Amino acid sequence: MIRAVVFDLWNTLVFSPAGSPFQRMRELLRPDQAHLFAALVRDGMVRPYPSVQAFLETWRVPASLDDAQVEAMAQAFLEAGGQAECFAGTPEAVAAVRDLARVALLSNTQTFGLELLDRLGISGRIRTRVLSAEIGALKPEAGAFEAVQRKLGIFPGNLAMVGDSWTDDVEGALAAGWTAIWVNREALPRPVHDADAPVYEVRSLDRVPELIQGLQDGMRCPTCLG
Repeated sequence: MIRAVVFDLWNTLVFSPAGSPFQRMRELLRPDQAHLFAALVRDGMVRPYPSVQAFLETWRVPASLDDAQVEAMAQAFLEAGGQAECFAGTPEAVAAVRDLARVALLSNTQTFGLELLDRLGISGRIRTRVLSAEIGALKPEAGAFEAVQRKLGIFPGNLAMVGDSWTDDVEGALAAGWTAIWVNREALPRPVHDADAPVYEVRSLDRVPELIQGLQDGMRCPTCLG
């Protein structure tokens, strides 16, 4: 019985035409700085910085960032958040799921620059949120899913994860004992996986309420609902 549905944020509920600010940071690094990219990204996503400026100042000396890089990187985060918008049907899909189960947010993201959650109405629709930078764990790490379980007080078998990333959302959820719902908007080939694993596939969020209702009614065969 699905008692709670947990949504990923980026590229599941919302997207930004400006693209990922972390990817933009990568493009701004000089060749001699490139080896620090993975550590820089992880730090930004697992530590609760109060602002993008605080994050970048922490890395200014270790990464030898110059003023132009710091300014451009800060602008990348500003543009990504400012241009973010919901995918079509997001508010309606979340509202319909809320009529069936509790909802929560689990996202690999920083703590700063998230004013978009209020601007897009996500904070009001999904009041329980778990951000990687607040808990110090990234999907698909077990700690991220365990944090949600503790916050909701719900057993793994009663939780479903809805997300676009096969690795972070689907594999992470399955390892945690959750049901996984893969939002595959681009109709990508499904990776090889255990045929008996509780993996379901949808092309858009508007199919999620129907799927949750079916699971609650006893549907067991993983299927693509289109």
